[in-house]
Amino acid sequence: MSLQEFINNCLNEHVSARVLCVATCILTLLWNLTDKLAMVSICIDVGYIQKLIQWIRTDTFASHIRVIGNPIICIVYNLSRDKTGLKQFRTEKAFDILMERKQLINNENNNDLTDSYGRVLIALATSDEQSEENKKLILNTTENLYQLCKKTDQQDDLSSDGYHLSELLELLDRAFTNTYVIKHILEDKINEQSTAIQYFTELFLSLYGALLDPEPDELEKRAVKYLLRILLQISSYPEYLKQLIDNHQFCIIIESLANRPKRDDVKRIWCNIQQIMSTNERKKEMLSKIYISYDYTDEDFCKEFVKELRKRMTIPIWVDYENVDLSDDMWEYISPNIISATVVIIFVSTAYGENTDKFQELSYIISTNKSRDEKKGLIVVATEPNFTFNRSWMKDLLHDKTMVSYENNMGQMAWNVCEQIGVLEKPRIKCLNWLSKNVRRKTPQSDDFSARTLKLIPEKDKVYSQKESSQMGGSTDFLLVSKTHSSQSIVTGLMTQTGSVSGSTWV
Repeated sequence: MSLQEFINNCLNEHVSARVLCVATCILTLLWNLTDKLAMVSICIDVGYIQKLIQWIRTDTFASHIRVIGNPIICIVYNLSRDKTGLKQFRTEKAFDILMERKQLINNENNNDLTDSYGRVLIALATSDEQSEENKKLILNTTENLYQLCKKTDQQDDLSSDGYHLSELLELLDRAFTNTYVIKHILEDKINEQSTAIQYFTELFLSLYGALLDPEPDELEKRAVKYLLRILLQISSYPEYLKQLIDNHQFCIIIESLANRPKRDDVKRIWCNIQQIMSTNERKKEMLSKIYISYDYTDEDFCKEFVKELRKRMTIPIWVDYENVDLSDDMWEYISPNIISATVVIIFVSTAYGENTDKFQELSYIISTNKSRDEKKGLIVVATEPNFTFNRSWMKDLLHDKTMVSYENNMGQMAWNVCEQIGVLEKPRIKCLNWLSKNVRRKTPQSDDFSARTLKLIPEKDKVYSQKESSQMGGSTDFLLVSKTHSSQSIVTGLMTQTGSVSGSTWV
C-alpha cells in the first residue's frame, strides 16, 4: 500500500526525472511481484486494479509512456490472470481505457511495449468485435506467443525470456476463444496436417505425467491444465478433431485419463472423440426431456425461468444445480443428459460467450442435435436486454436457431418457450367457439335446453340430477361430470349451464 501511495503521488503531480526513475524501479518491482500467483490476490485486495486504471488515464502516463508504460501494462496483465481481477478490470472498462492509449503506444514503435499491450487486449476483450478492431495486433501477438511456447518447452525448467510455459499456454487459451485466431494458428499445414495441432498433441504427450504425479511441480501441472483447454477447443471443431483422432497414442492416453476422477476437460475431449468414432445410432424413440445449458453467472435467472416453465408444462427438466454438486467431474453427468434430451434450451448471455467450456458444450449439443426435432429441438433464450452474439463461435453455431428475446416478464418468456416447443394446451376459447356454432343458448325453462345440450356430450359422460332452489323460480337442470370424464366433456358441461336469478341471467 505504501508503494501504491508513492506511485499515486508521482503520477498525479509534476514529477522530476529523479523521482520518475524511482517510480519506474518500484513499478518494475511490482511487475515482478505480481508475476507470482500468490501475490496477485494480495494486490487485488489492496486496490491496485482501481489505481492502475487511474494511472493509465493520467497525463504523466501519456507523457512518460516510454519509461513507465510497459511495467504498468504488464502489471495489468498479471492481475488479469486472476478471475476476480479479470472481472474487476472488465467492470472498470479497462479495455476501453487502454484503447484510448493505442495511438500513443503505436507511436513509440517499441516491440516489448506493443507485445505487452497486445497480450492485455487478448486478456481483457469480452467480444470478437473488440478483438476485430485490433485483429492484426492480436494475430501478431498470438503468433509470437506460439513461437515462444515452442522455444520455452525445450528448456529443462520450461522457462524462457522471463516466461514460464504455463503462462504462455494460459494466454493462448484466451486468444483461442476468437475463431479467427485459432484458425490462423492451425492453418499452417504440411501434407494436409496442421503442424500446430501436431505440436500441441506431442507437447501433451510429453507433459501429461504431471497429472499422475502425486507431488507434481505446480507450474508444470498448470501448463498441462491450459494445454488440455487448448486441445479441448481444438477438439470442438470437427475439421480439427479428425487429426487428433488420427494420433492413436493421444487417444489412448485421453481415454485412460478420462476414466480417472477430477479430469473434466479430459472427459470432454474424450466425449468429442467418441462422437466421431462411435458407430452406434441413437434410438429414435426417446422419452421427452429438456436439458438446460447456461453460464453460472446467470444461475438466478435460470432458476426463476425453470420455475416458470414447470408451471406451464410437465416435461421433465434436467438442470445441473438440481442433480449434481459442482465438481471437477461435471461432464460425466452432463453429456449423457445432453444425448438423451429431446429439447435443449440455451440461456445465452455475454458471460456465456466468454466461457470456453460453453463453446465445447454448445458444439457437443449441435453435434448431437440430429436426432431432435429440427424446429423444436433447440431453443435459444436471451438472458439480457438487447443481446447480441459477442463471440463469433456462438453466432456461427446459433445464428439459424429460434431465439426467444429477453423481456421483463419472465412468465411471458416461459410461455414463448412453451409455444416454441409446442406443449401449450389449446385455448379454451376454441371450445366456446365450437359451442356457439352448435348450441342455441336457452334458459332451463326452455323445453329443449337439456335435450339439445345432452346430445353434444357422449352418453357415457352424462350424470343428470334435479335440484331445487328457493332463490330460483322452479327447478333447474344441472349437468354433473364425474372425475373420470374427459376435459372436453367437462368444458362442454360448464359452458352450457344457464339460469335466471332476480331478472338476471347467470352462466
